Amino acid sequence: MKFSLDKQKAVEAIVFIAQQMPGVGRFHASKALYFAELEHLRNYGRPIVGDRYVAMDNGPVPSFSYDVLKGNLVGADKELVEGALEIDTRWRHPKYKAARTPNLELFSQSDLECLRSGIEHVNGKSFGSISDETHQHPGWKNADLNSLMSFDDMLEGADPAIVESAKEFAAYGVL
Repeated sequence: MKFSLDKQKAVEAIVFIAQQMPGVGRFHASKALYFAELEHLRNYGRPIVGDRYVAMDNGPVPSFSYDVLKGNLVGADKELVEGALEIDTRWRHPKYKAARTPNLELFSQSDLECLRSGIEHVNGKSFGSISDETHQHPGWKNADLNSLMSFDDMLEGADPAIVESAKEFAAYGVL
């Protein structure tokens, strides 16, 4: 099962997370998005932005969104991010703040509900506790290290009607 990545929505989700958690690092921002997408996928049958998740040493990493945070974009993708984030590089690990207001019109109410939930889930938790928690998720456990995680595995144990809805959305839906 594959979903279409909405790059603009991914950037806006990162800006929203940075707005809600000023000074957030890459790890917590990435995990907030992961938990939000996982919750939305399991409750509504579709992700929020459709990023591809890679099973890394410290848990799932949203590929495009992580590149947004690292500044590893070129061309039109780089233009999507210009002026979106303030990056404080005085630290060993950069910290991010929103440089502008996120465009919330791109999100449904359920998208925003799950983004807030993902932020709340990671806020105040340690790197180790979040990493350990994600290592228990079937999507991470079933993937080879440094490989893409399967959305099918991320839906393991979900309501069968949600799984069917996700399959249909993956085939025909646009975020």
